Amino acid sequence: MEEIRKQYIRYLGAMVPLEEVISFDRFSEVVILTETEILEEVSKFYVRMSKQVTKERTEIYQKALGVAPKSIKIDKICNRWGSCNTRKEITYNYLIVTLPMELIDYIVVHELCHIYHMNHDRSFWRKVGSIMPDYKKRMKILNGGE
Repeated sequence: MEEIRKQYIRYLGAMVPLEEVISFDRFSEVVILTETEILEEVSKFYVRMSKQVTKERTEIYQKALGVAPKSIKIDKICNRWGSCNTRKEITYNYLIVTLPMELIDYIVVHELCHIYHMNHDRSFWRKVGSIMPDYKKRMKILNGGE
């Protein structure tokens, strides 16, 4: 268990001790968790918290935009942070909660704006900018700039 106390994961843009996010109460002190078991527990934590955070942030921004997604899902997609289909179903990457809140908010606004515009044309970006004037800065940070 001592080794676990020295490990950290990224959560909301910060590094937090692993022991703060995984409940070790159900594990005996003498049991040594394998790396696979630790990764599984971290994955469950990310899925659970991604559901909670994206739901909260979506509720805030959908009011401002006057739209509501049909559903919000969390999935282990690996090539994007989020997507919105023509049925108004939004899916977020389960690792979204590793990002700082300002980037999570950008992703939420981006996907909600796809309910209006299913592409990235000028009208789409105007809609994003109406809610988040600094979206270009946030997008740049998300894409590895700054």
